[in-house]
Amino acid sequence: MSKKLSANNKKKPPVPGFEFIKEAGGIEEYRLINNGLRVLYFHRPETGVITTNITYLVGARDEARGETGVAHMLEHMLFKPTTYDLKRTDKTAAAMKFERETGCALNANTWKDRTTYYFSYPKSYFKQALKIEAERMTGVVLTDKELKPEQGNVLSEFDMYNGNPHFALEVQMISTAYHSHPYGHETIGYREDIEDYTAAKLEAFYRDYYRPDNAVMMVIGDIDRTQTLSEIKQAFSKIKCPQTPIPRFKIREPKQEGLRRISITRPSTTNIVSIGFKQAGFPSVSWFTAYLMLDILTGGPESILHKLLIDAGKASSISTSLEPTSEENLANISVTLAPGENHETIEGIILEAINNLKSSILSSLLKKSKAQLITEELFAREHSLKIAQELTEYTAAGTWETYTKTTSILDKITTKDVLNHAAKSFSNNNLTIGYFIGQS
Repeated sequence: MSKKLSANNKKKPPVPGFEFIKEAGGIEEYRLINNGLRVLYFHRPETGVITTNITYLVGARDEARGETGVAHMLEHMLFKPTTYDLKRTDKTAAAMKFERETGCALNANTWKDRTTYYFSYPKSYFKQALKIEAERMTGVVLTDKELKPEQGNVLSEFDMYNGNPHFALEVQMISTAYHSHPYGHETIGYREDIEDYTAAKLEAFYRDYYRPDNAVMMVIGDIDRTQTLSEIKQAFSKIKCPQTPIPRFKIREPKQEGLRRISITRPSTTNIVSIGFKQAGFPSVSWFTAYLMLDILTGGPESILHKLLIDAGKASSISTSLEPTSEENLANISVTLAPGENHETIEGIILEAINNLKSSILSSLLKKSKAQLITEELFAREHSLKIAQELTEYTAAGTWETYTKTTSILDKITTKDVLNHAAKSFSNNNLTIGYFIGQS
């Protein structure tokens, strides 16, 4: 593992035009001076593979009321032909052509704090991958003609998700839990807002946020730093940032006073109880403590709630959600009831089990959870694509270097920490409880 360099021991970048920022765990951060593009470089020699991952620091939290889901909609548009593609003989979207010709892995996804696009490919295609990302940063075509078909696809995607009782309940729970903060809506947005998208709305959002000083380019794999920085400079240095500042919402959520409830009634055979609790942002120690707490409660046959609900025939499934968002968000435990079971009874069993947690019960479960999660974490760090996917969340939270400390953080969490966290998390002033009530 590389030694972290102090601010007074900065090394000179091998390529002029870059500023060295910091290093941790073998990952180096640079900044392209003329436009502010940040670069995270992680050398993985003798693999023959490179993963490039560009993260734009924009997501659902940056959307105004009436424009929910626009970040996700824009993500879709980046896979259509750009202005650069339209000038070529083959007018196919370069990203899709790249996938077809190289067999690379590529995808993108949007979340609360960020939107990310990645390619993973043989190292000989590095320059080509960078060129595609540079063109998508400035050349996306946003006209009503291009938008309408993709808008229809996103509406179909929404209907598919919203038909799922778990998703529908989660949408209502977060809007009940958060009255002001933009985390109070799902990333895909509300259907009504999706219907009202215009090319002009997307164009304004694109110009505000898709810019070098709001992006982090990760390069992870079998390529040296000099070539990495040289090719990035060639691809991106001519892109200028707008004169306007990056728009940011600074909204503080009003204090919650008392337990909040929401219920949905639909024709369905599914019945769900979901216990939501507000949880500090990622990657705080509190967030990792919640991660372990949820694993102890629901993670497999030996977990506490699995024995009380699944083994007892009272529930058919248990799932959890804990999003790696930069600010406080809603985590939850969601239980699908077995036929004939009562929502209030299941809610009571869950909360009673949590209130009755004891060190004697937790100690062995915590030890196992920590060992399993640390092992999974170490395995995930063997592949450049998995590294990029995980590192993206740390980058979006504004502290990528914490990625190098994850296993240490997990290892130091104690049984007392988990008990204290459970007591705080499941107090009435922190809870939102949802029922999905299926009617035949």
